[in-house]
Amino acid sequence: MSPPNEQDGPTLIAGEPAQTETSKPVPALPGSADAEQPIRSGSTRRRKILAVLQVLLLVGALGISSYAMYTVATFSEDSPNVEPSTELLIRTEGRDADGLCSNGGSLILIGADQNLNQYLDGEEVTSTTTLCHGERGPSGYSGSGATGASSLITTVPIDVGNETCMAGGILIQSGIDVNENAALDEGEEGTFNLLCNGPLGLTGSQGGQGNDGAAGVQGGDGAPALVHQKQPPASVCSNGVMIQFGIDDGAGDGVALDGTMHNDEVRSSLNICSQALRVGAIDDYTTGTTNGITHACDELIWLPDAEVLLTAGSNGADGCELWASDGTAEESGMLLNLHPSGDSLPGRYAGFSLIETDVGERVVFDADDGVHGRQLWVTDGTASGTLRLTSTSSTDVTGHVTTMAWNDGLVLLNTPNTMLWTNGTATIDLLQHESLNQSLTQDDRITLSELSAFQADMLEEEDGWLWFSAKSTAGIEPYALHTDGRFLAWDLVAGDANVGASIDVDDGRVLVADNGQGRQLVRLGHDGSHQWLTNLMNTNTGAQSNHVGEHLGLHRIGDRIVFDALTSGVDPQLWMHNLTQATTSLLSTSIGAPGDLVGGIVHQDRVWFDCVAPNIAQEICSTDGTPAGTQTETDLRAGSASALVRGFASTGQHLFVVASGQVDGDETGSCLWELTAGSGAELQYDPWPGFNNNSYAATYGSIHATEHHIFLTANNGVTGQEWHAYSHEQLSGTWLIWSA
Repeated sequence: MSPPNEQDGPTLIAGEPAQTETSKPVPALPGSADAEQPIRSGSTRRRKILAVLQVLLLVGALGISSYAMYTVATFSEDSPNVEPSTELLIRTEGRDADGLCSNGGSLILIGADQNLNQYLDGEEVTSTTTLCHGERGPSGYSGSGATGASSLITTVPIDVGNETCMAGGILIQSGIDVNENAALDEGEEGTFNLLCNGPLGLTGSQGGQGNDGAAGVQGGDGAPALVHQKQPPASVCSNGVMIQFGIDDGAGDGVALDGTMHNDEVRSSLNICSQALRVGAIDDYTTGTTNGITHACDELIWLPDAEVLLTAGSNGADGCELWASDGTAEESGMLLNLHPSGDSLPGRYAGFSLIETDVGERVVFDADDGVHGRQLWVTDGTASGTLRLTSTSSTDVTGHVTTMAWNDGLVLLNTPNTMLWTNGTATIDLLQHESLNQSLTQDDRITLSELSAFQADMLEEEDGWLWFSAKSTAGIEPYALHTDGRFLAWDLVAGDANVGASIDVDDGRVLVADNGQGRQLVRLGHDGSHQWLTNLMNTNTGAQSNHVGEHLGLHRIGDRIVFDALTSGVDPQLWMHNLTQATTSLLSTSIGAPGDLVGGIVHQDRVWFDCVAPNIAQEICSTDGTPAGTQTETDLRAGSASALVRGFASTGQHLFVVASGQVDGDETGSCLWELTAGSGAELQYDPWPGFNNNSYAATYGSIHATEHHIFLTANNGVTGQEWHAYSHEQLSGTWLIWSA
């Protein structure tokens, strides 16, 4: 058996107490590649008495071992019904030269394998025997006699299972080194002695039962189970029932022990519908084929608690106003005519943003009432709960507004010099938020107050941090502000860093920025540090690339960040940076223009994006962040025709795309498809079926995925461009369709 890899310790002589140090490595069997060199010994007339004693000691050790083996074997034979417990083991150690063994020697260690690890540990040694190498004999008196040859002793471990020593042991060989090569060669062996380990001993009797442990801490009262019956969203099932099962434990946004089933407290649901789940147009805002949805009037949001759909839409008479619906034409209509003499254009610049407040969910949007200019508004989905938040020229919404939920409210980058915060009731300068009043230093307040030209390219939230970019005396640089008052500022380059796409990483953020020579990936830490990650070159110019993350953006899969970069030719290519290995590599030489139309989306550990691939024009590709896992997923329109991808939506296990395709060689126009890695796409909803009919789905607005729906604009040939709903739950198997 092989001893553990431990440090050599001091050796022992016969009669010394056993110590805990482990043995040195023992030599392998003769002829093996790792056999140790033997230890040299000589004989001398002056030490004859000591040599005799050494022989006697060896004979005594062998006698002890034989007696132990005989005793154990006899005991085992006399007790056939008792299971073995411990094993008698023997091992050897080398011994350095000292006062007792002037030329060194070996130790024979004997003991019982108490811990049953098949190795004689130091604390298990109960007997030690020392064998000393002899000395070289002196020259004859006349000087003419030959020098005596050295005697050698070697030890070879025997593995468990050997037919002679079933439990393993040690083979001791001795002889005269005739050829003086310091090795015991074949023919030089004089004696062989075998020391076998004893078999396992008998199992001891079972110990008595221990005392009972102390009583554990009493657990708290369990929350009661709840069963709730509700009507399904009318936009999903017009005649059915949803039976929800949950626990009144306050999970998520729920309230514990209030007797009410909140959404986050639901554990499972049984859903039954008397007919197929609803699919199709929600309403015909403008009667007939005239479009009720246009580019400036195409916002939509779903309020899950209230089960209300808020949209911008036009009936052709009152202009573009705020509409509310339960998802069906029967319960749809204009919520308010905010601008009686014109178009209020709800959400034109700020969009619709859902926030959770102390009084429930609220939607913040911008609108023009014709009196106060374009201001911020808030609504709970009812006419009486729709109010203007701001009214002064300093809060005018004059262009694109970027929003981000943060610090129990909504942050808005409004005009170039304003960063506002609202909770749906009050709207203030962000620096006036009560959580920052006592925590921000005066210097940080001065720095923040001097910022201007807030950039829409970066406004992100992550674990209490608000990341944004703005202009200061140092140029346009990135900043981070925490709810606890921590404030970080960077000066990445002399001039403008011009921050672009960004992504959350451990202990910070990775983003695209100028380094003075080009645009590269840089990592910002919560400690204020920064590290440039890439050095991408453009072979067309011989300089660093100036086009990184412009179309696909940045997407993270594990420790890999996937992005686009223009490094050669005319189209960007697909790249990856490994955060752990600090390497940057090209993922594909054949896939080009990743994310050029609609960007990308992460779904089930893959990035999905529109792309241009050889011989198939623009289609859909995906990657797991490795070259082998990067592939073309679809050829929706065979040959060189483009799929005209318009957007992705992910919900649960399902990934959808709106694109044009073909079924049995016939063009479908723009439709909703489900994507599966390695299996292409399957048509789910064609708003305007029939040969050469094109709904131009998702031409306006964005694709919205909710718990129950996919919302998108489409033309069905009858209503013009209107909002449509598709219930993806018909794919999930969570509904029982019970039709007559």
